[in-house]
Amino acid sequence: MPHQGKEGELTIRIGAAAGDGIQSAGEMIMRVLSRSGLWITTYNGNQSLIRGGHVWFHVHAAAWKTYSMGYGLDFLIPLTQLAYDQHYERLNSGGAVIYDPSSVKAHDLPAGVRDLSVPLGEVALRHDRRPIMRNTVALGALCAAVGVDFDVLAKVIADQFGRKDRSVSENNVKAAQEGYDVVRQGAPPVRQLKYDYSSPKPVMTAGYAISMGAVNAGCRFYSAYPMSPASPIVHWMAAHARKLGLTVFLAEDEISVMNATVGAAYAGARAMCATSGGGFSLMQEALGEAAMTETPVVVVDVMRAGPSTGLPTKTSQGDLNMMLGISHDDFPRVILAPRNAEESFYTAERAFNLAETYQVPVIVLLDYAIGDGGYSTVENLDFDFRIDRGKMLSAPGPGDHNGFWFRRFALTSDNVSPRAVPGTPGMMFVAKTDEHDEWGHDMSDVLAGLNESAPLRERMQEKRMKKLEAIKGEMKAPELFGPSGADITVITWGSSANPSREAIRELHRKGVSVNALEFSDIFPLNEVEVTRILRTARTKVDVEVNYTGQFAKLLARDTGVEMDSYLLKYDGEPIYPIEVEKHVLSLRKEVHAVA
Repeated sequence: MPHQGKEGELTIRIGAAAGDGIQSAGEMIMRVLSRSGLWITTYNGNQSLIRGGHVWFHVHAAAWKTYSMGYGLDFLIPLTQLAYDQHYERLNSGGAVIYDPSSVKAHDLPAGVRDLSVPLGEVALRHDRRPIMRNTVALGALCAAVGVDFDVLAKVIADQFGRKDRSVSENNVKAAQEGYDVVRQGAPPVRQLKYDYSSPKPVMTAGYAISMGAVNAGCRFYSAYPMSPASPIVHWMAAHARKLGLTVFLAEDEISVMNATVGAAYAGARAMCATSGGGFSLMQEALGEAAMTETPVVVVDVMRAGPSTGLPTKTSQGDLNMMLGISHDDFPRVILAPRNAEESFYTAERAFNLAETYQVPVIVLLDYAIGDGGYSTVENLDFDFRIDRGKMLSAPGPGDHNGFWFRRFALTSDNVSPRAVPGTPGMMFVAKTDEHDEWGHDMSDVLAGLNESAPLRERMQEKRMKKLEAIKGEMKAPELFGPSGADITVITWGSSANPSREAIRELHRKGVSVNALEFSDIFPLNEVEVTRILRTARTKVDVEVNYTGQFAKLLARDTGVEMDSYLLKYDGEPIYPIEVEKHVLSLRKEVHAVA
């Protein structure tokens, strides 16, 4: 049985082949609804090809805050038969399918679903020689079906094609108007929400948000080798570089990317780079260089399904183990995993401050689901960031200088050494990637293993590693979503929090006692506090997008607390709220698990 569409919200999916303009059409749907005052979450179901295949764009809009793709589909717009066949079974009762009967056969339509056939291709060809405009006709039909003022769509179309010849925008508006009129004249809207056109809501992906946040946090150097799904970050950085005084370096590979970022940070810039898992695999040796020279860098990894090339346009949370074990031997690092675009913006501030305060690499884990794959509503961003550059000196203090060398790697009571930009008068130093003494002088050749140097090696390694104890005090505890003392607690990290929230909201309506602990600060864990919190949970369910439950294993390693149940997804597709809901209900031995 199909779900009944939920009051006050809309779930919409448009699908066709790559090259049919599906992403542009989906983003226009998103803008129409966000400009109508609704909260938005989207997902971009891409394939790794330029033309052909099957791609889709999903929009979840509501009068309240949305977190994921929601439940089922209220509206399906299949421009190909494959698009219909792939998605029609998700249609909710009370919804509709908008299609062109000349190219799509709407077979086995679920009960309670309206059939809205519109001659999309015929209308499109009246306004352009190419059939690609049929998606614009479909947008007009959709706006009529949901009762949105056509002027909102017309303005979105004008904005979308504003840089092209004026006739392009005008013809698209005319095509959309015809689609709108076909549906509006046939019947009243299928589903109409209470729109507020005076209160548009901005939307953003996590990739764009962390880019904006990084520059606001003082980032002045960004390096990248384009790799999906991290590419939107370099697109944003490059597009705004001149206006914002930002240097963007497009390197020949990720090895060069990481070395350039370390070099820029060593020279005194706040520096960041981004990649996906395959690219990060190449960065690891150079990240060890940053650790040994205690150079603060921020690295963003936008996770995708792997290993190797894997599924370049599909999501995963499978890189956590790599981040915990990067490069070789022990060294401190910080791992943060924001849950959405808005949190990604503020994470940039924390990432740079932690990196410079403790002179360590900070890794930010995003993933396709919230990066290239998904927009979400952001509101009232606060650009008043605090910038803490740590122990950056402009002149040597007492004991920092021996008459020639600056004691760059001094052993200090807080395990953080003073730092200076190279070229600062009176503060010459050596930054060796070999083990070194307090002045940076090499201990790896003729001194290695000698009685006088072995204890110093111990002290230098202890100094670096003991930074983690101080960093633990700055790690945020997991956020509790839902009532305390629930029977079932869902444990999530990063973007897996989003579908879990939607499921928990629905489960509460059904009287289920459930909550969630959402982690966004991943490593180092404050073991004492996290252990205390986890031990208050009764039945613990781990929800994450990888095969082995990587975060659950980290929790067990550092706290001794094991999960009672696991919902692990690793097919490349995002977690849906219904999957979380079914899993929680199965733990209550519910015979009538949601269909």
